[in-house]
Amino acid sequence: MKSLRKPGAFTRFVIVDTDGKAFDVTPESFAQCPIFSKSEPVYALLRQFVSNELAQGVESEIPPRHIDYMRQHELVDYCEVSEKGHYKWYPNGVLVQKLILDYASRLAHAWGAVEMKNPILIRGDHNVVGELMGEFHERDYQVDGGRGVCYLRYASDPLGFPFMQNVRFSHRQSPLKVYEEATCFRNEQEGEVSGLKRVRNFTMTDMHAACATRAEARGEFEILCLKFADLMNDIIAKGRWVLGWEGTVDFFEANRAWLIDIGKKINVPAFFKLMPHMSHYYAIKNEYQFITEDRSNIQISTVQWDVKDGERFNIGFTDGQGRKHPCPVIVHASSFGSIERTLCAILENIAVDASRGVPPMFPLWLAPTQARVIPVAHGHLPFATHICDTLSSRNIRVDVDDRGDTVGKKIRNGEKAWVPYLLVVGKKEQTSGRLNIRSRENGTQMEMEIDDFIRMVCQKTGGMPFRPLPVPQRISRRPLFYG
Repeated sequence: MKSLRKPGAFTRFVIVDTDGKAFDVTPESFAQCPIFSKSEPVYALLRQFVSNELAQGVESEIPPRHIDYMRQHELVDYCEVSEKGHYKWYPNGVLVQKLILDYASRLAHAWGAVEMKNPILIRGDHNVVGELMGEFHERDYQVDGGRGVCYLRYASDPLGFPFMQNVRFSHRQSPLKVYEEATCFRNEQEGEVSGLKRVRNFTMTDMHAACATRAEARGEFEILCLKFADLMNDIIAKGRWVLGWEGTVDFFEANRAWLIDIGKKINVPAFFKLMPHMSHYYAIKNEYQFITEDRSNIQISTVQWDVKDGERFNIGFTDGQGRKHPCPVIVHASSFGSIERTLCAILENIAVDASRGVPPMFPLWLAPTQARVIPVAHGHLPFATHICDTLSSRNIRVDVDDRGDTVGKKIRNGEKAWVPYLLVVGKKEQTSGRLNIRSRENGTQMEMEIDDFIRMVCQKTGGMPFRPLPVPQRISRRPLFYG
């Protein structure tokens, strides 16, 4: 599969290191940029990203690793009765999806946003929304129910902006911050649909801040940039991502020091693609790009500086005399451009680890099963169940392998399922009350008191969102969803 990136309308290209030193490059000369002589691994990732954007991208005949992972671990699968790019989610996948959404919701509410929910269908005769939809017309999903052509929304904006248009707020209440978990549709071309990386039906976590002043917008823009950098490091792939920017030459030059300073604060190098005139609603936007094992890139988060839609949709604030003014800037942001692409990046990051000899495993807070209790014999099952219930009551997703297999086979099955902790319990453990624990992360065995194990897991999950086990606790009672 080949991924092609073309410069298109961009006429200027700038590469910036983590110290803020900038270099103008061209599609023909970028490889000679002095920045790529730096030894830090992130600059090799940046070089690959720039190559993907300016050159011929990457070519691979091997399917992305995440496709095998998503099916083998009963997360997501193809749906035979739907079209390509629309997927079905198994219970484990639904769990992971909801945990990621929980994280996004926490982030948005901590930022100060209120949550909203809008329809997915847009009337084709709505002029203002139609104008916005026209900027993405090549990816429209059209629906005709006999009452005129409608469109499935491509993002939250076409219905989120009319929502914001009718909200009354004063300059003292600015910025107006809203958040939506939006079900979206994009009619991607057949050759572009690939696993979870590019789909036709997805869930976005969209955030908007309608600002009364440009200074206010600068503050919100920078806050979100820093929050999303933490997101990339904590959830996606620490040390394996770079920052891409798109915007106009004029905006870049007028705000050069500020934009470069954001990169310095994030401590990640950046690549700017600049055009002489605006082609969409934003004067500048960034994209947080994870670089995969096959050298392609996956966008996760984005923050955008919208200078059109405040006036276009009459989204505005009232001044001290009660007069309404359109917001000069609406800050767009998406913590997760799509949950599907986010899961793709997490699985592809696991593939990078696996290629380097690190045992593949989910981040502990996302692992469908965080611990598995393995009784040595059937007589130890009541004790194993007691351990299981105790851990479950302390917000640890734990199951028990009550099948009649040998202990060795149960351990191998747990390793195959990427279970982070395997707890083998027999007569010794039942007598002492201490747990025999196998850690997948470092391949060690240890003995611990149950309370110490609980504290260790809680410390490692670090206050991340929690949801209970999505399938029966006893493995013998579970159906097989795949394979």
